[in-house]
Amino acid sequence: MIRFKKGMFSGKQYRDETSRKISWGHWFAFFNIIIAILIGARYAFLIDWPDTLGGKLYFFVSLLGHFSFSVFAIYLLVIFPLSFIVKNHRTFRGLTVILSTICITLLLFDTEVFHRFNLHLSSVVWNLLVNPENSEMSRNWQIFFAPMPIILLVQMLFSRWSWEKLRSLERQKWLKAVGIFFTSAFIATHLIYAWADAYLYRPITMQRANFPLSYPMTARSFLEKHGLLDGEQYAQTLAQEGRLDALKISYPKHPLVFSPMKQKPNILLITVSGLRYDAVSAETMPKLAELATNSTQFTNHYSSGNTKNTGLVGLFYGLNANYTDSILSNHTSSVFIEKLQAEKYQFGLFSAMNFKDSLFRQALFRGMKLTKGKFGNESAVKNFNEFIATKKSDTPWFAYLDLDLKINNVSEYQQNLMRMDKLIEQVLANVPVENTMIIVTAEHGLTFNALNEKERENYFGRDQIQVPLFVYWQGLPVGIEKGLTNHTDLLPALMKNVFNVQNPSKDYSQGHDLFERNGDDWVLVSNYRWNVLVQPDGTQYHIDRKGNYKKFDRTYQEQSSERPPLGLFLEMFKRENSFFDK
Repeated sequence: MIRFKKGMFSGKQYRDETSRKISWGHWFAFFNIIIAILIGARYAFLIDWPDTLGGKLYFFVSLLGHFSFSVFAIYLLVIFPLSFIVKNHRTFRGLTVILSTICITLLLFDTEVFHRFNLHLSSVVWNLLVNPENSEMSRNWQIFFAPMPIILLVQMLFSRWSWEKLRSLERQKWLKAVGIFFTSAFIATHLIYAWADAYLYRPITMQRANFPLSYPMTARSFLEKHGLLDGEQYAQTLAQEGRLDALKISYPKHPLVFSPMKQKPNILLITVSGLRYDAVSAETMPKLAELATNSTQFTNHYSSGNTKNTGLVGLFYGLNANYTDSILSNHTSSVFIEKLQAEKYQFGLFSAMNFKDSLFRQALFRGMKLTKGKFGNESAVKNFNEFIATKKSDTPWFAYLDLDLKINNVSEYQQNLMRMDKLIEQVLANVPVENTMIIVTAEHGLTFNALNEKERENYFGRDQIQVPLFVYWQGLPVGIEKGLTNHTDLLPALMKNVFNVQNPSKDYSQGHDLFERNGDDWVLVSNYRWNVLVQPDGTQYHIDRKGNYKKFDRTYQEQSSERPPLGLFLEMFKRENSFFDK
């Protein structure tokens, strides 16, 4: 009689049970891939839908490739090891069902988060929505967990059915072909994106953040190393046309309606790049200080960004700096410039830097005649004075004077302030002040800290983002306004008080009327990565696109802060994405 050792029988039974759990796991993963793809298809109605056939096809390829890989990755990392660790198949399937239900529910939740805020779930976003300071908002978001019992029931039913029908399912041969198809879609997703990224094909690159946990592959370094890509030309193109993942914008949201203008004042806008909030004084800039004392001075004023382009977006578009790349790539014109053209204003545009910043020629003054030849502060002022001398006397005019403070050290900065003041004196001496609005500000300030390029990009100290703003216009009260203001507040003031727009400011701007307010509770300063909430006392809250959070005091010293200002961030997210086209 043949005898079997107990250990041999147990080992064979363990292998058979494990093999069955692994086989069942494949079918259960396939079932959840289908569910994930169906839910993920909702992003098609939430994203900036591409105009080209190639962009549309890429969405569906990436939809299949991304979610099939994501679900299978969870199977390999979690469920597959559990099939060896958990011996009881009911416990194993129960744990798998619970995990799948949680993941599918979070995906469904993420689609709604993306719909409202153009963000995917992160730890900060989760705390913001599930446990906000506003309890009513918390209750509203909890509604999106209502389908969870239904999802759990569906998962349980398929789990039991597939376990009972496993032998029949194992005889099916088409699952392997489907697996090859999904794998091919995943590989194609990354290869196509790498090609689009290298050759600047925006209908695809703008889909970079469509899905949660999506990190498409790029191959710029590889192509540049093998001589297939000119890195310098590539960087220059990006600087001119904006980042590749920039979305389309709807600006203005609705056609603007205006009442007839009773009078058409001249408008002179002077920006001095690098002019800090503490630079204007009777000792360093006496003429500008004199103008300030006869104007409305906004002493707690912030730029919309920490660079020239981002500051200009706030001034001329009334939008926060997150729209800079979208404006560049879509060549979006400013409603302010369009209205000036419609009212037949003469244009005088003068730049010390020959309008080298991309926003000027790509969007703001695209198609307009810009001065050429010598450039520099002196040349710009000279050209302006010639414009004033030769302008038509019976036609209103708009002049933009773009000046720049070039410095290498603190002592040179003081000397340049004095030179700049003399140039501004020459400008003001030729301006007919009785019917001219004069606006003086800066796109950004200037820090004397030694920073490398990356540190400078993400530096938001007051010396860099707080700038002076003086508005001289007959009828405006002379004095100091201490309320918190921002570059985005200037456009609504001009559109309403000069051009008599009838639309609410939210149709064309994210700011408020600069002339009819006592300051805001907070203002937004940003760049392509960071959103910075600045409060009246100078406290800053930073949050980036990945949900990383920092707090700084008025002196730009980082502070420990365990709990972010969730209510402020929620309000900021609502305002930030209001002009993206969806």
